[in-house]
Amino acid sequence: MRDGIRGWGGRGLAAVLAGLVIVGMAVAQQPKPPGRARVRNQGGAPLKKARPEAADPLNPANARAVEKAAEKSAAGTYHFTFRLRSFDGTPLAASYYPSKLATGAAVVMLVHEGGRARKDFEDPVSDLKGKGLAEHLQQEGYAVLSLDLRGQGQNARRELTQGDRQQLAEDLQAAYIFLLDRHNRGDLNIAKLGVLGVGEGANLAAAWAYQPGAAVSTDGRASDLNGLILISPMPAGYGYALKSLVPSLAPRVPLALLAGAKDAPSKDTVEAVRGVVERVRLNRIELFPSSLHGYKLLRLEPKVSEAITRFLENSVKLRPTEWEPRYNLIPVTVSEIVTVRHKEPEKKPEAEKKAAEKKDDAEKKDDAEKKDDAEKKDRP
Repeated sequence: MRDGIRGWGGRGLAAVLAGLVIVGMAVAQQPKPPGRARVRNQGGAPLKKARPEAADPLNPANARAVEKAAEKSAAGTYHFTFRLRSFDGTPLAASYYPSKLATGAAVVMLVHEGGRARKDFEDPVSDLKGKGLAEHLQQEGYAVLSLDLRGQGQNARRELTQGDRQQLAEDLQAAYIFLLDRHNRGDLNIAKLGVLGVGEGANLAAAWAYQPGAAVSTDGRASDLNGLILISPMPAGYGYALKSLVPSLAPRVPLALLAGAKDAPSKDTVEAVRGVVERVRLNRIELFPSSLHGYKLLRLEPKVSEAITRFLENSVKLRPTEWEPRYNLIPVTVSEIVTVRHKEPEKKPEAEKKAAEKKDDAEKKDDAEKKDDAEKKDRP
C-alpha cells in the first residue's frame, strides 16, 4: 500500500514538474510587450547634478558676454543653430529659440513634413506679420526646438526606407533629451511640453508619442507631453498608420488635428478618427475651407496659426505645473553652434512712406468733400 502511495506521489510530482515546464515554455514564447530600445550615449560628459555646473554648450567660453548681449536685446531677437547627435551617432541640424521666461517657459518641438526642412517654421506666415511660426511662439513666451529629420534638410541627404522609421522616432526622443538638459539648466519647464508635426511629420510625432518611454525622463514617470498638434496628417506617413495610433493617444494626450477640407487624403484621415478624438473634451478637430496641404496650409491659410496658439495655450502654456529638477545621466552634446539674430521686418523707404501718407490725405479730403456735397443737397 505504501509503495502504491509512493508510486502515485512520484507520478504526481513528475506530472506537476512537466506541467510547469510546459507553462514556462509557453510564457517564453509569448511576444514581449513593446518597449523603447535601450537609450544610448549622445556624446559628451554625463550630467552629475540636476542643474549642471559645467559650461553651457550654447554659451561657450564667452558665456557672460553672450548673457550681457541678450540682456541688452529685446525678448525674442535671437536663436541658436547647431548639430545634435541622435542615439546612433547621426548628427541632426537643429534650431533652439530660448525663452525669456526661463523656468516658467512652456516648450514646443516642431517636426517638419517629409522631404522638407525646419526652415518651414522660419518662413513668414501670412497671419503673423511677416514672422515665422518658431519666432512667433518664442515671442509668445515659449522655448522652441525645431530639427531637420535624418536624410533631409541640412543633414546628409539620402532616400529614406521603411527601415528608417524607428530611427526617425528615436530622433525625436533625442531631441526631447536635449530639452531635458535645457530644463535642468533652468531654460524651460519640460513638464509643459507640446509637439507640432506637419504632413508625414504629424504621423511620426504621433508614433513617437505612442511608444512607451516617449518624453519620459526616468522610468516610472509620466510622459511630459501635454499637447500634440497634427497638421495635415497622412494615412500612413513614414509607414505609421494614424488610425492605429490615435485610439491609444486620444484619451491620454490632448490632441488637435488640423486639415484642409478640400485636401482629400488628410481630410479623410482626420474624419476616420473623429469619433475617437472628440470623445475627450480637450481634443480638437478643425477643418479649413482650403485644398492647401502641410506647410502651405500652415503658412497661407488664415486662422491656422490662431488655432495653434489657442490650443497650445490651453493644453500646455497654462498648465499649473511648477519647475522641479530632473534626474538625468544621459550625456548631451551639440556642435557647430551659431547664434542667429532676428531682423525686424523691413520698413518702407521714406519716399514710399510719404507717398502713402499723401494718398491717405487725398482720400480723406475727397471723402470730406463728398460729405459736404451730400449735406448741401439735403439742405432746404
